[in-house]
Amino acid sequence: MSTPSKPPPAPIAWPDGARRAAFDRWLDHVSARHGLKADTVRTASADASFRRYFRIDGADASYVVMDAPPPLEDVRPFIAVAAQIARAGLNAPRVLEADAAQGFLLLTDLGTSLYLDDLQAAVARGDVAQVNALMRQAVSTLVTWQQRVTASDLPAYDEALLQRELALF
Repeated sequence: MSTPSKPPPAPIAWPDGARRAAFDRWLDHVSARHGLKADTVRTASADASFRRYFRIDGADASYVVMDAPPPLEDVRPFIAVAAQIARAGLNAPRVLEADAAQGFLLLTDLGTSLYLDDLQAAVARGDVAQVNALMRQAVSTLVTWQQRVTASDLPAYDEALLQRELALF
């Protein structure tokens, strides 16, 4: 019995040819070191910014690529916070490759399972023990975060920053 092959990933839309060319050059550069399969690049997610995330397969694992086009985004705060979170003993993506000037990062993949989905599934099953375990883990993580992760390296979230963020909205 043969296994049906997965359909090829949908093509990624690029804002312009120059950005795509920069990405392709960067990906060619890092693929050999990490055993990445360039033909598996696919959209993973986006957030409320100009950043985009792609998932890419390697020989033994999947990875996440962040596309944060300068000057609209700066990956350096992300790199710093990810390192702080890891030093605190919390689960954070590791930055495997970084090109801050171009806004490309290769990250370890934390997976596709969302914590909230797991919690809601446990609630729907009536699995009180699992709900309690997940909630205790979440509270413990938040306490560790508060005790060991500092925001001192980040810009102050002041009125000016709030206004810039609201203008984007």
